[in-house]
Amino acid sequence: MCILVGATGPGITATGEALLGCVSDDPYLFRTFVHVVQPASRVAVPVDGHAHVGTELVWADREDLEPPFPVERGQATRGINSQGLAFERMMNDCSNVKDALQLLEATPSVVLLADAFGDLAHVEVGGFGTAVHQRFSKEKPGLAIAVDCYQSQELKHFNDPAAELQAQENNNGCRLARGRQLAAELRGKLDVATFRAILSDHGNRERNPEENPLLKWWGYSICNHGTRKNHTYDATAPPWGSVSAEVLQPSLCALHYNYGWACGEKAEFGDQLFQSRSWSHFCTFVSPSDGQLPTGHIACTTVDGEITPEAKLFRR
Repeated sequence: MCILVGATGPGITATGEALLGCVSDDPYLFRTFVHVVQPASRVAVPVDGHAHVGTELVWADREDLEPPFPVERGQATRGINSQGLAFERMMNDCSNVKDALQLLEATPSVVLLADAFGDLAHVEVGGFGTAVHQRFSKEKPGLAIAVDCYQSQELKHFNDPAAELQAQENNNGCRLARGRQLAAELRGKLDVATFRAILSDHGNRERNPEENPLLKWWGYSICNHGTRKNHTYDATAPPWGSVSAEVLQPSLCALHYNYGWACGEKAEFGDQLFQSRSWSHFCTFVSPSDGQLPTGHIACTTVDGEITPEAKLFRR
């Protein structure tokens, strides 16, 4: 679950470059960490595939409880590769938005894509078909925001009624509207710092997360502070919130990563696990060049929000 914000072109971003921003919303026992990957050889991809830096989602329980949904180990949820394509297979195999669109045709998802050339695409894929909802470039500047439902004319009628944008009880419509409002206010000034401001926003935080029909105990703000207001965490009925925030900058092959809430606040309740470790800043990690590393994964941060010694090779 997440909100994704993408922007590109003169008059939209401060430099005209493409940028992507996102928060990762999960039960608080799920954590993200940064890893750098040099994949094994793949057909038609030079030098053992494209190196990349990305975030991986992991179940951090220490009591051997089963996670509420499966997570594929070693699979990046978002990131950027050595060719400047932002968004583990896509980063391994693809060099630009055109390549990634071809791959996505067989992958159920709602994603934003951007590359170092300034191309940006909002893609919706599922069992009902594929739709490129929006596509922008330096020559056609624009802004795209994705939430947890289909928006395209081709697919939106396949949404669960509880998830539709016009359903006032869920958090899709209010997060989308707030994201559009903030992006409009910052039009022409969008950069890493202003993207952070959007990802730190608490508009609609006062709404009761118990009333969200999509997921009970999942909040309504972009920087999501979902809670049951309990002192202890119930893994069988967990609250959901933003466990990390990222801005992807394809022109620099850079991932700007924030552990926990982008706002940097500490946990208000005991069921907001790990969130008192939230950073108050981005750390920047840059993808290595293809062939720079031997095949394998290098962890740059831990599930507790610590930066590893190995990360120094990739920090900027």
